Amino acid sequence: MRQIHFPVLLANVADARARAFVVLFACDAITRSILITLVPLQAYALFGAARSVSIVYFSVAIVGLVTSLALPILLRHIPRRWAMTIGAACQILSGLLFMLGTPASLVAGLAFQTLATAILEVVINLYMMDHIPRRSLNVFEPRRLLFTGTAFAIGPWLGIYLHREIAEGLTYGVAILASLTLLVFFWILRLTDDPGLQAAKSVPLSPLRAIPRFAAQPRLVLAWILALGRNGFWVTFFIYAPIYVTHAGYPPQIGGALVSLGLTPMLLVRIWGRIGRAIGLRNLLCAGYGLTGLSCIAAAAASLSDQPLLGIVLLWFAAACGTIIDGAGNVPFLRAVHHYERPAMTSVFMTFRHVGALAIPGILALVLWVLPLPYVFIFSGMITLVMAVLSRLLPRRL
Repeated sequence: MRQIHFPVLLANVADARARAFVVLFACDAITRSILITLVPLQAYALFGAARSVSIVYFSVAIVGLVTSLALPILLRHIPRRWAMTIGAACQILSGLLFMLGTPASLVAGLAFQTLATAILEVVINLYMMDHIPRRSLNVFEPRRLLFTGTAFAIGPWLGIYLHREIAEGLTYGVAILASLTLLVFFWILRLTDDPGLQAAKSVPLSPLRAIPRFAAQPRLVLAWILALGRNGFWVTFFIYAPIYVTHAGYPPQIGGALVSLGLTPMLLVRIWGRIGRAIGLRNLLCAGYGLTGLSCIAAAAASLSDQPLLGIVLLWFAAACGTIIDGAGNVPFLRAVHHYERPAMTSVFMTFRHVGALAIPGILALVLWVLPLPYVFIFSGMITLVMAVLSRLLPRRL
């Protein structure tokens, strides 16, 4: 009999896979972005000092780091789909705990939120690397960042607005709904055997066992350090920029607007990607890190000179320059890792987020012990300038 072909449908399989992962990343981004400004401000209101907020974030970051290291062991005993379900359930539980509005519930909510981020980030990335061809990553990564960037451009302001102007628990309700959407969409994909998510093909090794192999590859180490520096800047900005705005006497909505406006240029991520391809990713990262670091230091100087409004504007510019760095995403790692080592190396690489979430608040708690709030931005700016120098070590062909 004559065989029947469906060229259009078959041609769209790869694109369907990409769309599936974009939806998962976007739902996760909505959940995190809508809380990213509100939770630090709630912590500041409950604990009364930026130093105390640093200690809280430092403490809960330990949960994320331990989870990241233990996750490969968990994935050996349960299927990835159940790990995904546990991660989404932790996100939902964190939203419910935040609703209670007490110091203890906030700390517990942060702990579950950190646990969820550690699980979902690794599991979704492993699924992605199983099903998105390596040659397609340069196209997929800007698309992913475009959708997640939109969420982060709107979410920080929207979270504050819904909480203060509409209803106090509404922001947490939206975060819970986004997490439920992620979970339901994931299971619908599995139940209908959607090509976007087939059965997992790989399980990561323990990061502790993979660290020596990771450390033996200079390009992977450099990619990890650069990702750590990028994450360190954003940790500082997300936690301390809204607190700085409130400390300067402005309403919390201004803090939310600062974070949202600072992330709005992330919508230009495809343009940053094109510029990176034109001038080289190395040059793009050098410029992004350098401008971000200088702007952070200038913002701190303005604040110390009793010009808080100028400090806010410069912090916005620093964040806008930080989106240039995000235009590269994790491409330095994705291009450097061998395909047969992806699961093991990914488990190690993704620790940059948890190490940053642990180290940055811990160090800044010590800074705030002896120095006023603007010095956290001086510290962040200096670290980011170091990243600009290290970016020169990337291969020219990247």
